[in-house]
Amino acid sequence: MRWEALFADLEAQLAAAGRADLEAEIADRQRGEVAALDLAARLRAQRGRRLRVHLGLAAGPLSGVLGRVGTDWFLLESASGSYVVALDAVQMLEGMDRYADASVPAVQLRLASALRELARDRYPVDLHLRGMPAPLHGSIDRVGKDFLEFAVVEPGEPRRRGKVGSAPVVPFSRLAAVSSTR
Repeated sequence: MRWEALFADLEAQLAAAGRADLEAEIADRQRGEVAALDLAARLRAQRGRRLRVHLGLAAGPLSGVLGRVGTDWFLLESASGSYVVALDAVQMLEGMDRYADASVPAVQLRLASALRELARDRYPVDLHLRGMPAPLHGSIDRVGKDFLEFAVVEPGEPRRRGKVGSAPVVPFSRLAAVSSTR
């Protein structure tokens, strides 16, 4: 009978050690999977969620529902308008759950492609630049590989040659967001 208790105790210890090894391996794999995620992949699993996006703008954080996510940008829809946000301008995101799904496909459009669509129609937008207190209003004229050319006009004025106040060239590295009003 003593042998039976001894063997039962040894089997229990072995099973506990096996469970501990398995739990350690699972935790290690989870850390490895999270380490392989980038912010765009993390955001793709949040599509449809209401987020608060801090860009360091004087107007404060943006709030809205996350739409499409590109490789270096994402779309945020709010009641007041839409924002194309440069991913590298984000200082902090609030409202995300703790899940990520690497199987959610990425939209392969880069920021330049998204901005070219806005430039094609000369759609009126506000350009929110990093470190500037107020956005520029006007339309995107042309988009290069890493810059855009912007026509500044007074709000409410159509984009006409005689109405353009200035035409700055803006590197993407200074761009925080582009917004359109509804």
